[in-house]
Amino acid sequence: MKIRRELKVGVFAVIVILVSWWGIKWLQGHNLLKTSATYYARYDDVTGLMESSRVWMRGVDVGSVTDIELLGDEVLVEIVIQSQYADMIKSDAVAQIGSAGLMGGQQISIIQGVAEDVLPHGATMQSRVDGGLFGMLADKGSSIFDGLNQTLDGVNGIIGDNSANIAQLVANLESMTAAIDKVLAAGELNAIVGDLHTFSSALAENTGRIESMLANLEGFTGDVADADIVAKLDATVNSLNAVIAGIDSGEGSVGKLLNDNSLYESLNTASENLALLLEDLKANPMRYVHISVFGKSEEQIAAKQAKQEAKAAKRAAKEEVKQARRAAKNE
Repeated sequence: MKIRRELKVGVFAVIVILVSWWGIKWLQGHNLLKTSATYYARYDDVTGLMESSRVWMRGVDVGSVTDIELLGDEVLVEIVIQSQYADMIKSDAVAQIGSAGLMGGQQISIIQGVAEDVLPHGATMQSRVDGGLFGMLADKGSSIFDGLNQTLDGVNGIIGDNSANIAQLVANLESMTAAIDKVLAAGELNAIVGDLHTFSSALAENTGRIESMLANLEGFTGDVADADIVAKLDATVNSLNAVIAGIDSGEGSVGKLLNDNSLYESLNTASENLALLLEDLKANPMRYVHISVFGKSEEQIAAKQAKQEAKAAKRAAKEEVKQARRAAKNE
């Protein structure tokens, strides 16, 4: 039995129509190969939400928006959820419209709820609109601008109260920059950099000597540690402390000399008597010295001394007269 050409064309056309219809439904968010559950939600405004917008639950794509219808003052949104997720939607679940990203667009996020019973198919969910970042900015815009205004007023007040200080600071900065310019113009900075370069070059050239000095110092410290000088110094200090303790207790000649008060008093009395004797010797030397040169008496010695004093007085008078004459000539 031969199939006529018209029948083949008809069957092919039906298949094309079915495939096209399935593709259109798939593009609208309906997957005819999977069973689904339908729910509804009512909103005052669904700006940005479109048919085929995705529906999410805990970050998982569970369905799509299949229809949006305006009913008076409300907007009725039809939501289709895959059947495998329908049992997770509780009776107090919320369908929240939120931003799909920075590029714009809206999506629905289902908050499951905590009730024990499951929301039946075809029921209407509770609804809510999340303004997102821009909505938050719009709500908080007035308070943010008020805070900014207060901050700017405070800054202006601080600047106004300290205008003189700010002017002085600016003047100081100008003088400092002028001084820096003078230093740069005079070439002092280049000289300083040159000196630093010379110093660093000298250090580099004498690196070997510096390392040798450090090695010698390290060797010296090692020798000091090996010689146990600290222990020897400790023993010497202990011995010196013992000697000082013996002197303090009156042991030995030095101890007796330092601790015997009678010896101190005797020495003090002897020094006082010696001082009196020297003063009397200076006042009356002839009382203690009786030496006669070539048999001369004391009277002759006194007469000779008087003559010498008279000659000395005459020489002094002549010298004064000469000085007076010189002064007169100079005038």
